[in-house]
Amino acid sequence: MAAELFLDRVDRLTRRLQRNLECCDRALVACCGLTVAQSYALLALQELGTVTMNEFAAEMRLHGTTMTRMVDALIDKGLVERRPDPEDRRIVRVALSPAGQEMVGKLQEAKRQLISAELADFSPSEQGMTLKALERMAEVLEKLSERCCG
Repeated sequence: MAAELFLDRVDRLTRRLQRNLECCDRALVACCGLTVAQSYALLALQELGTVTMNEFAAEMRLHGTTMTRMVDALIDKGLVERRPDPEDRRIVRVALSPAGQEMVGKLQEAKRQLISAELADFSPSEQGMTLKALERMAEVLEKLSERCCG
């Protein structure tokens, strides 16, 4: 396959995946009173644990003031907590609250229920190939985003 054709197909397929995933994500979070960005932030915090605002903003690839507004909104909803750093009182860390942990569980379960029927007929071999291809694409896109997004 010519390199240009391959790149064009990858571009079309990734945009198609992104559009469909975003549509599904909007439907999932609507019942929870969250925006898609807020749900992504909660899921990221679940993976990261307790982090500084700078670490969180860097992980989410957001400007610090944007991240602060999002965290403030999640604190207002009772889903995130600010915590003092035990070693440096000037540093503030953020983490999921118990309600935030519960919300992440709801989001993950809703996503599982949504996609499980569609993926049920994947053979173990197809599951492995799919995961391998997605992991490889995630690595490529992370390298690309480091170049374009800093």
